[in-house]
Amino acid sequence: MQLLKRTVRSYFLYSVVMLLIAIPVFYFVLKEIVITNIDEDLLATKTRIIPLIRQSILEHGQSAEFPDHDISLEKAPRHMEKDSITTIDELDTTSFQLVPKRLLTSHVLINQDSYRLQVRISMTNQNALIKSIIIVQAILLLVLLIGLLIINRNLSEQIWKPFYKTLRQLNAHKIDQDAPIVLDKSSIKEFNDLNDAIQRLTQRSYQAYISQKEFTENAAHELQTPLAVFQAKLELLMQSASLSEEQAVLISDMAMAAQRMSRLNKNLLLLTRIENNQFPEKERVSFQDIVQKLLQQYQHQIEQKQLAVQTDPQGDALLETNRALAEMLVSNLLSNAIRHNKEGGMIRVRLDQQRLEVANSGQASSLPADKLYQRFQRNSTDSNSLGLGLEIVHKICLINHYAIAYTFEGGLHVFTIRF
Repeated sequence: MQLLKRTVRSYFLYSVVMLLIAIPVFYFVLKEIVITNIDEDLLATKTRIIPLIRQSILEHGQSAEFPDHDISLEKAPRHMEKDSITTIDELDTTSFQLVPKRLLTSHVLINQDSYRLQVRISMTNQNALIKSIIIVQAILLLVLLIGLLIINRNLSEQIWKPFYKTLRQLNAHKIDQDAPIVLDKSSIKEFNDLNDAIQRLTQRSYQAYISQKEFTENAAHELQTPLAVFQAKLELLMQSASLSEEQAVLISDMAMAAQRMSRLNKNLLLLTRIENNQFPEKERVSFQDIVQKLLQQYQHQIEQKQLAVQTDPQGDALLETNRALAEMLVSNLLSNAIRHNKEGGMIRVRLDQQRLEVANSGQASSLPADKLYQRFQRNSTDSNSLGLGLEIVHKICLINHYAIAYTFEGGLHVFTIRF
């Protein structure tokens, strides 16, 4: 999850939780305040009207009427209980609906007679007021929450803008193609420190890459001549008539080692040239022609291992690419399928306009995918394998933007190149 989204989500969750807690708490607190005020009004009304009721009964023998209050007075047995205040629902004779009211019940003595006094106050208006206040508060809090989220998101995007710009430059940077990265200055100190550290790191990485590339190029180039001389001398020595059988075996082993060193040197030089993009020439290349030509070239090795070759041409891939690289790509796949195959095994080649697939029998288990294209990783005991063939294939695919995939299906190791 992005850091910005993580921050905004945390603010949002906290705000929602606080909103869900605040509105009910505010509702109950407000309702309690309103009820307290109503109860105080009831007690004040009782205190005010009792003298008036006593006076009316003494003078007129009946209770006074109070049109502005919902008051009832009736004789009742003497009670020593204190005043009680409760909430009741009464039927409204006008709307025929139950209306919540707050009821004060009190017992008073008038002329040695006990009376029960009840004072009612409707809570309809107060409840409506509470609901209106809660709705207004909820709307205000919601608007405030949305506003804070928008402001926080926009502000965070502005603050993190230099970071994302640096990230985009890093993603686009290629150490084998670009010079050391140059990052813009920011008004935020922490981002400037990060950019300076990244620039120093890329500078050191670029210098190390250049040094390594020059060393590889020079070493591979300079080794060519002494290796050629060494091989030539060994061939002359092998033609000597005075060699014993033991000496001939030793010289033969040395010649094979020299050939292996020469192949290794050529492949390393080839990898360096591919990485340095030294194959710029492009032309329209037919992969079907390349496959047919290379199968003919490898016919001797195929017959030696008694391999069955199945070709399934479903079309030709005509692509704009470097012919030498295209031939290296197919050649390494086919030689890899032959070298790592078993006696009497099979090779299957499929080609259409979108892909090239080379499958071969061999090892009875899948190859380790994490080490498949690593340099000098050999997946067989073949001493002639250098462990560079698949890396060359991988580098050629990267340069041409091809997708390479490996699967193990039905006992076959399948390499698929999607153009």
